[in-house]
Amino acid sequence: MKKRALILTTAFVGFLAVRGLAQLSTADQLAVDAYRSAIRAAQSGRSSRGIETAFVALVSTRDVLMQVRNGQSVLEALPDEDFQRLRRELVGAVVNRDEVVFVKPDPDYFIRLAAARGDRADRAFFSALKATYPGGVWPVYVDQQTDYSGCTRFGSMTLVGSYRRWLDFQREFPGRYAASARKEIDAVSEHLVTSTCACGDLASADSEFQGFLQAFPASPARASIEQRLNALRAGRSDIRASCVGG
Repeated sequence: MKKRALILTTAFVGFLAVRGLAQLSTADQLAVDAYRSAIRAAQSGRSSRGIETAFVALVSTRDVLMQVRNGQSVLEALPDEDFQRLRRELVGAVVNRDEVVFVKPDPDYFIRLAAARGDRADRAFFSALKATYPGGVWPVYVDQQTDYSGCTRFGSMTLVGSYRRWLDFQREFPGRYAASARKEIDAVSEHLVTSTCACGDLASADSEFQGFLQAFPASPARASIEQRLNALRAGRSDIRASCVGG
């Protein structure tokens, strides 16, 4: 009888492993399931702010899957079969672990969903996201050069344009997608303040810095960018022209 109970228990565990993602912890699986439930609700159109709720759930799921445990992210540690199943389950996400590991929202998917089921804030947010990440992975102000690195497109005014785009979104829709909009603003500021790899010449960096300072005189990043501009003009800049990132 005990032997039969053991066989039944083992079979039941195996059944659960087939149904779920066997290598995910319970907490990991709950995050995945929360997103799947949220995106279904968003697709139905019956949930108020359902698309925003689904997007926030996807961000949480990404954070879970990118956690490093025993030297590997959760995503990297999955057996291939489970990884492929996870990719299918995360509708609306771009999931990759080939050379570069990431989980990102698919702007095209969410633009279509927002057009069909969303409100003005949803449509504006995903329009801004698509403009910032035209291919879904790299921001418009970075030129990809390798699988994992690129140079900053100083002088293209894409940093200035992206900063303005997200500030405008914040002002028009206060409280909507707040953390994500703030993250995009901070990402632009970070590039302006710290990037040392310019795709073009140093004059391009001068142009972008000056354009930013003129457009956003009240920006919290103003002082740091002024310092970079002064250092550039004094010949003390750490920015590398025609740089290859990596």
